[in-house]
Amino acid sequence: MIAIAWIAILSGFINDIIHLKAEGRLHFPLIVHFHAAIFFAWLLLFTVQVWLIRKNNFALHKRLGIAGGILAVIMVLIGIATALITENVKYGTQYSDPAFVSIMLGDMLVFSGLASAGIWLRKSPSAHKRLMLMATLILTDAGFGRGISYWVAHFFGNNYWTYKNFNEGFWPFVGFQLFCPFMLLFAIGIYDLFTRKKLHRTYVVAMIWCMGIDLFAGWLYFNPTWLRIATRLIGH
Repeated sequence: MIAIAWIAILSGFINDIIHLKAEGRLHFPLIVHFHAAIFFAWLLLFTVQVWLIRKNNFALHKRLGIAGGILAVIMVLIGIATALITENVKYGTQYSDPAFVSIMLGDMLVFSGLASAGIWLRKSPSAHKRLMLMATLILTDAGFGRGISYWVAHFFGNNYWTYKNFNEGFWPFVGFQLFCPFMLLFAIGIYDLFTRKKLHRTYVVAMIWCMGIDLFAGWLYFNPTWLRIATRLIGH
């Protein structure tokens, strides 16, 4: 799962960088660089944490967990700021899409909820590892959305942002925004069914949280009232 997360993120962003450079748009606000560094640090720390557990080094895993909690808070704060600032910079250009703030803020809400619950339930290894893994995997939509999601979405219709309302754009939204990361999340459930013969209760609750927030964020994206609110949030 960690290998897939790395591949999803790196392939998506490398693909994005290549295209942006070709178009002469390879320039970002400073906060984007901080966001990228923090996200990379999270992936790296999570990878180390998994390796430490496999090596039965529980003491160091717990000590690094403190750093992970701090890093998670920073990730959420930087993620929210990045969403607002980047849309502010793009406002008025052909790439402007203030309503997309709902998707980015939804990601931060899902991540913060899962990571917080994972830290709270750290004394329950089976719950803790599922929550922290799901918190990480849900963020792969940022990588998939810059690469493979364009290919997958082709089977669901046109790009979801070309539709006017949620009813028309529902399946295209699911195909582009949710399909790939949720396939990874569903794989955890399949693993549980094969190994435990039942779904872990924490996993079920976490899936409801993920699906509920992400679908609500998608509904907001198509809502005219949200567009006005999002435009004000980004400073216009």
